Amino acid sequence: MQHIVIRNLSKRYTHSVDGEVHYIDVLDNVNLQVMKGEFVTFFGPNGCGKSTLLNVTAGLLKPDTGSVMIDGKPPEKARIGYIFQNYRDSLFPWKKNIDNIAFPLELQKVSRKERRKRTRDLLSRLEIEIQEDMYPYQSSGGQQQLSAIVRAFIYEPDVLVMDEPFNSLDYQTRFFMQGKLLDICARTSPTVLFVSHELDEAIYLADRIVLLDKRPAKIISILENILPRPRYHAMVETKEFFDLKTKALRLLKEAIGL
Repeated sequence: MQHIVIRNLSKRYTHSVDGEVHYIDVLDNVNLQVMKGEFVTFFGPNGCGKSTLLNVTAGLLKPDTGSVMIDGKPPEKARIGYIFQNYRDSLFPWKKNIDNIAFPLELQKVSRKERRKRTRDLLSRLEIEIQEDMYPYQSSGGQQQLSAIVRAFIYEPDVLVMDEPFNSLDYQTRFFMQGKLLDICARTSPTVLFVSHELDEAIYLADRIVLLDKRPAKIISILENILPRPRYHAMVETKEFFDLKTKALRLLKEAIGL
């Protein structure tokens, strides 16, 4: 079942220098269909337009041409959970972790008692331990990131959008968070759009990997990931993983002229 349909999507930015208007083309005729419950990762050169593609898909930016439809509706009418790269900035330092997670319910005018109950129920269902009564600044990077992820799930989004969410984590915590994310997705079956600047991560997490050209971003290729689920980190040492990574690197080098 097609969940997200991106059709002929293009986007450009304008800026003025000494009164002269300049145009920067960022996305160029992007077409993509994503199935319900699919985990799709995006990988390409730095600055190629990956974040812009996510922002347009999530309805945070308007395209110049083309369209995005989620279950036949524009993204503004869909329930989208967005986890930003600077997740620490998205957590309120004056709210305890449990209240940060429950914040979307607060916006919906759910009572404090009910939203805390629903938050604890979700944490229990996902088998996640959060230091509830601590503040974000008292918590580790992994705990902060878990809070941001669970908050995105609290109102059961149609689509989960993640923009390099593990970029600032150390190596060990990043591995842990990748595994925890896959575990959460196995329990909830969301549709996930995930940008990564690490090719190993993009392959390890994905059902399909979308390779993007340098700006303006065009889709070079979409690779099917044959690695079975559930995933485990020893898979990055298998021949299947190595062959897929080699193919992705060859396609990227050919496209950007390396």
